Amino acid sequence: MNKNDLLKSIAISGYNVGFGTKKTYATYDIVQKVPGWIGLLSIIVSVVGLYREELSSKDVSAFFIFLSVAGLYINFYDNEKEKYDKIGKKQTEIYDSLRDLYHEVNGDEKPDANKYLERRSALMRDFSSVSVSKQIFGSNWYAHYKFFYEMETGWIEEQRPFSWKDKVPKSFLLFIAAVIILMFFYLC
Repeated sequence: MNKNDLLKSIAISGYNVGFGTKKTYATYDIVQKVPGWIGLLSIIVSVVGLYREELSSKDVSAFFIFLSVAGLYINFYDNEKEKYDKIGKKQTEIYDSLRDLYHEVNGDEKPDANKYLERRSALMRDFSSVSVSKQIFGSNWYAHYKFFYEMETGWIEEQRPFSWKDKVPKSFLLFIAAVIILMFFYLC
């Protein structure tokens, strides 16, 4: 294996670990923050609804019933949220180790591919051993944001450039299209 193929292999592993890490943290963030935001929004709309009649409509009430059901769904993850935080920290360490390995290989004039591939494989085994397959609804969309817009991914992009299609989940685009269509029918 030549140096470029080795770098690409490490960068692809970095992408997988980095995105998986952000998905774990996305689940943690959603479980940690969304119920509080739902409660705050409900209180604000309820108080304002006391003197603004349009906020006391059946449509607004139905919307908050849906939000309450979402809050109940999120609460199923509440007893595991600390686990997601702990796993996310371990996954971040693995991501950082892959980044360091990438730079080490990049700086090596004649890298020993077998040595570096074994280190990459060990890191990927560590990642697999701590990964959680159960993630909350919406974590994939949020993970896209966290990975592509908050995380330093320049070293990955040297080997695997990202386009806007990579950065925006297709399911999110379909969701937006469905919302627009439903709004059109609702307003007409």
